[in-house]
Amino acid sequence: MRQRSFGLFDEGYVTKRFAAAAITTAVVAGSLVAGSLLAAPAQAAPRAIVVWVDPQYKDAATALFANGYKKRAITVTARDMSTITLDLQNIDPNKAPDIVLVDGEQVGELAANALITPVEVTPETSRSLSSVAINTFKVGESLFGTPIQRQNLALVTNAEMIPTAPTTFNKLSRLALKQVAAGKADIPFAVAQGIDGNAYSTYPLFSGLGGFAFGTTATGSYNPKRIGINNKKFVKNQAQIDAWNASGLINSNVTAEEARVAFTSGRAPFWLTGPEEIVNLKKVTFRYRITQVPTIVKGISAAPFMKSIGFAVTTFAKAHKILPASRDIVANKVTTTKAQTTFYEKSPYVGLPANSAAAAATPDRVLLAFGSAALGATPYPNIPEWGQVSLALGGAWRDSTRGGDSVKAAKAFSAARAQAVTALTPAPVAPVAPVEPVIP
Repeated sequence: MRQRSFGLFDEGYVTKRFAAAAITTAVVAGSLVAGSLLAAPAQAAPRAIVVWVDPQYKDAATALFANGYKKRAITVTARDMSTITLDLQNIDPNKAPDIVLVDGEQVGELAANALITPVEVTPETSRSLSSVAINTFKVGESLFGTPIQRQNLALVTNAEMIPTAPTTFNKLSRLALKQVAAGKADIPFAVAQGIDGNAYSTYPLFSGLGGFAFGTTATGSYNPKRIGINNKKFVKNQAQIDAWNASGLINSNVTAEEARVAFTSGRAPFWLTGPEEIVNLKKVTFRYRITQVPTIVKGISAAPFMKSIGFAVTTFAKAHKILPASRDIVANKVTTTKAQTTFYEKSPYVGLPANSAAAAATPDRVLLAFGSAALGATPYPNIPEWGQVSLALGGAWRDSTRGGDSVKAAKAFSAARAQAVTALTPAPVAPVAPVEPVIP
């Protein structure tokens, strides 16, 4: 018998008996080796990192995470993110996401409910991002995510009506009212408010008079205990609102649609709006300028809020054993120029990348002009208390600028502050009456 299939024996040196035994041994050994290989479990692929985004951002996020993370896949899932806090509170932890794309204004609520976890960025990364945008993800002393796109309001001027940009708000007011008096305009200054008021659209005017939403802590985050609706500096300047109301410069009856139509049809010389209106601006037949609102009170910037969207790491990433990877993605991977450009190119959000280099390379010059109007901007409040303060602030603007039946600004804003403070003050706990012992 020949053993050539094993290549271990030569029939000229062994007997048939020993050859047969050798074959048997070799076959058994081969069977054991093969059996051990078959018995070894296949190595499972690492768990995919799960990212939740609103459906409108799925294409942008899919492009951003197309190459995964090291040897891990990244799965992008489209979800309604408007109820993200409630959804994460009630979800099966095994089905929870590791990373979420949220509005900066949702960060405070998510952090307060321990649903997202802090991340740390290097000084180099911090310098590469808009300092205001990154603060939209800051709560207390901790950073709870990183921004990927940002936006803010700006003043849009009909350059054919107003050939030279006014250097002060007083000049803007005179020029605007002159256009209406001459029959060339219907609305002197298109600022959207409407029946409920609008604290966001009026904020540049509010800040320009010395107002602010909240004070800040030493680390730059918002302090909900310090409400700036009726602070001393603003009180000193708020009579200006009464003058604007009396002249008709600002009218809270103007809705967003009416403001848009008035400006784009050439019937308003000035419009305070955001970059989401670029699609409509590109249709107008006249030249226009985009700048920041000019100075209202000397030494005070009429600065807007800055909003943002960005990524945060959920607390479920730890249970999934991928917390370090998730943090690395949010802190280091999505903050690069390349990553932010990739996301921007497919994102429907009309805003500049938060990364400054990516923003500067943006081909949309109109969007860049909006971004340039963010000088001195403050982060859009991300703390839950902003809901009540925003409601009170918007209501004060509505009530003090609605024409002949308006409330004086001093009364409206004083009442607004009281409303906000009351709403944010915890209700007193009723004392529990002692229970007298029953004596048998």
